[in-house]
Amino acid sequence: MLKTNNKIIIFTALFSMFLFSCNVFITFEYLEITCSAGVNQNYYYNETVDIHFSHLPDKNDVERKIRFLEDGSTILADYIWQDSVLSIRPRIQWQKGQFYSIDLQGALKMDDGRTYTASLYRNFIYGEQGNSFELLLYEFNENIFTLQFSKPVSIISFEERFSIMPFSEYNTDFQGDGSTVIISPRNSWAVNTAYLWTIRNMVSKDGYLMKKNYSGMFSGITDTEQPEFEFVCPVDYSASGSLWHTVFPLDNQLLIEQAIGFSFSKPMDEASVISGINFFPSISGYFIKETETRFIFIPNDHYQLQREYRITISDSIRDTSGLPLFEPKHIFFTIANQFLQVTEITFDDNTNPVPADETIYEYTMLPVIPVQLKTVINFSTSIPQNMRNDAVNAISLNVLFPASANNPTAISAYWSDGGSRLSIEWSGFSISSGEIKNYYILTISGGQSGVKNTANEYLKEDVCVIFIAL
Repeated sequence: MLKTNNKIIIFTALFSMFLFSCNVFITFEYLEITCSAGVNQNYYYNETVDIHFSHLPDKNDVERKIRFLEDGSTILADYIWQDSVLSIRPRIQWQKGQFYSIDLQGALKMDDGRTYTASLYRNFIYGEQGNSFELLLYEFNENIFTLQFSKPVSIISFEERFSIMPFSEYNTDFQGDGSTVIISPRNSWAVNTAYLWTIRNMVSKDGYLMKKNYSGMFSGITDTEQPEFEFVCPVDYSASGSLWHTVFPLDNQLLIEQAIGFSFSKPMDEASVISGINFFPSISGYFIKETETRFIFIPNDHYQLQREYRITISDSIRDTSGLPLFEPKHIFFTIANQFLQVTEITFDDNTNPVPADETIYEYTMLPVIPVQLKTVINFSTSIPQNMRNDAVNAISLNVLFPASANNPTAISAYWSDGGSRLSIEWSGFSISSGEIKNYYILTISGGQSGVKNTANEYLKEDVCVIFIAL
């Protein structure tokens, strides 16, 4: 019995010597840790979370080992110590309605070097219970999208956190206390288009976070009827009201400066109509939208006489729903106007016309001094009063050969037969003598800058008479 007691005494002495030889102190005292957030407390709404330690801990060791999370992610925190009480708060600020958790686990040093096992875990929603921010209902009716929330919405947060794809301009109206939001299109929702709307991390007016994300879809009018090109016709354009000649085609009916009307079966996208109608050869002009279905092309210049034009109506043209024409159309036309013609040219009072071609005509001048010549030009139509002066200026009579011969001048001009017959008297010719023959050329200018009638019809080309003055 004595031997056994001696062994116990020796073991106790050796264990005591081991403890005094180590810097780590092991204690069998209990470390009590309490927290201002309860174990089963779903909501918490104090400025800080306070942790009470029954023994003063090593503060640095606590701050290294504690984990403070917002929505599952570690965040920066402020640690405020008062003796053995640690107060914790987010470095930025609390987010109402957000999930937070505090976790402290494992061996924890005390200020005096002792070590205790710590175990603390709290999770909660920051804020007051009964203040959850939710979307209660949403509906799309008569092109209006309505959202009803459980609390008034922060306008700034709504503008940042609500989105519609594809993008469309819309108006937002916060009704009542701000918990009902009415969304209407700025112009109209695109036809045959589905819109995806989303709400993510929205905040209420009093700062509560909406934890749930919401999304859905709505669409405007559905339109499956493809537009059709109905007809094209001449148009007498006027800003006060245009006259559409719907019973006439373009070919051989359109006048030289008349507008062209295009009619479609449905309201059309104006930009696509303008870009989708092309002329060959090209014509300078512009489009006027008369109605949703009718468009008028107004030429800046006259159409060319006896020239075939082609209009291409592309299948890229769309209606206001975005639906294209089923197929392209091609329209060919020549305008109704004809070239003005010189039907007859006579000299002096002769009844026989002179040749208006490459034939060289020998003409015996009247025996008067100075030598004179009357040219009589008959046109296929009358020349209007306001265009007669230009017509006279478009007619010239000049020396062709030799250069030494006199150049005649016009001494009078007068119109007859309602403006279809022009008589011009010239003076100052050189009569041919001996071997020298004096050649003259009478020129009536053609083209758009030459002689024109009321319909702006003109000679296809210059009309010339070459003669020898005898």
